[in-house]
Amino acid sequence: MLDQEISNLLSYAQTALLLDELDCNQAAARVCRLLGITDFSPVTPAEDAELAVSPNRLVEPLIAYALEHKKIDEKGANKLRAEILDAVMLKPSEVEDLFAGTYAGNKQKALDFLYDYSVKSGYVDLDECAKNDRWEAKELKSKIEIIINVMPQAKTDKYPLCPLCRENEGYGEKANLRSVSCEIGDEEWFFNYVRHQYFDKHGVLCCSEHKPMLGGLDTMKKLGYAADFIGADGFVGTDSLSEHGGAQNTVHEHFKTGYRTTPMLRQGNKLRLKSQEYPYLEMGLVDWYSTVIRFSHSNLEKTAEFADKLIAAWKSYADEHITNDGTQNFCSAVCRKVNGKYCYDIVLRSTGIKRPRLPADYEEIKASALSITDILGYFVLPNKLSEELRTAQLYLDGTLSFDPKETKIPLAKTVERMLKAQGGTVTKLEAKLNMHDEVDLVCEKILASTAIDRTSLMSFLDTLGIKQL
Repeated sequence: MLDQEISNLLSYAQTALLLDELDCNQAAARVCRLLGITDFSPVTPAEDAELAVSPNRLVEPLIAYALEHKKIDEKGANKLRAEILDAVMLKPSEVEDLFAGTYAGNKQKALDFLYDYSVKSGYVDLDECAKNDRWEAKELKSKIEIIINVMPQAKTDKYPLCPLCRENEGYGEKANLRSVSCEIGDEEWFFNYVRHQYFDKHGVLCCSEHKPMLGGLDTMKKLGYAADFIGADGFVGTDSLSEHGGAQNTVHEHFKTGYRTTPMLRQGNKLRLKSQEYPYLEMGLVDWYSTVIRFSHSNLEKTAEFADKLIAAWKSYADEHITNDGTQNFCSAVCRKVNGKYCYDIVLRSTGIKRPRLPADYEEIKASALSITDILGYFVLPNKLSEELRTAQLYLDGTLSFDPKETKIPLAKTVERMLKAQGGTVTKLEAKLNMHDEVDLVCEKILASTAIDRTSLMSFLDTLGIKQL
């Protein structure tokens, strides 16, 4: 019934997923049980089956069969797809052994292996990632990227304690997820790549124990250890450690990781700084929208110690421009290993700054708090915006008639303002370009609104004995 399709998948699995020939019968039996069939007889696989760059084309006929014969409904398709792929993959222990053996000799080769395996197993689905609306804001000061994510979150049958816990591996739509163990400091952690590839080789590094991220010197040291694990081509970062500001997920201790040089990390320093207490640190103020203090040294203990002091001092800082009762100021942090040195970027943020509110229509574009992904220059917008932008463009090009009294028009405030700026309707191409430019500018202004006033910044740095060179 599905002899050809299952044989094709097994051929692909032997080549791409390292399925041993001796395990093929068991894998085929598992696939048949998932599909509710009992009459599989292997046939010669198609010549191009083992050359497929991803399993999508090979799995889709099996999903179509399950839907047609009502083995599943549409909601169950992603789960079945993950379970079928899990049946023809290496076991988690086998992936871990291969990773560990490779990592001992070549760190980058091991990380590349895990990424490639995550792609070939379909967990990191680059075809789905490519469906996201994504463009580079070329006309801005710095080339931030706008990402409207249309990929749904992977669902599991259950969350042991939270979506980050390693116990999720193997459940529901995460059946084909594979993670690997590592040591961060003296603790057992684990690492895997994530489905939503906002930047190149986007991953997550998590503590094996479900415990909160507490911040402080311990977390700053762990960032350095994590940078060691990821290697010179990558970075690790954390969202706000404060529950009072910024995007944050401190329930389960974890770091975000990536390999692409992000827009913020590409920027150099606009000011050179010097610490009286830590004169050996190379330090500067990054030429970026947000306020970012960058410093580096080969000694992790001292570099992490300074990071902790900087963050602790900022949390308690206040002046005539910043109202702070100890909860308004917060930080995000990024660490990299650059030329043998631990390079930290500490992003200073505050909700207590006295300044005018951003226009209300900016919230039509992005209302949620900024995450470290946004700060790094990959501005992630809600998936509903994808359709809303297309509809808004129809008002801008005159396809739809705009009535400011109509309450159900998406991005109504933005459309009204843009129609006035355009002097009426424009062509379809101009409408699309204008809308993209508008989103670019709004995201840039939102990012710039996170900056600390220069007077306050220099006053704060002075309290730590940090001077401009």
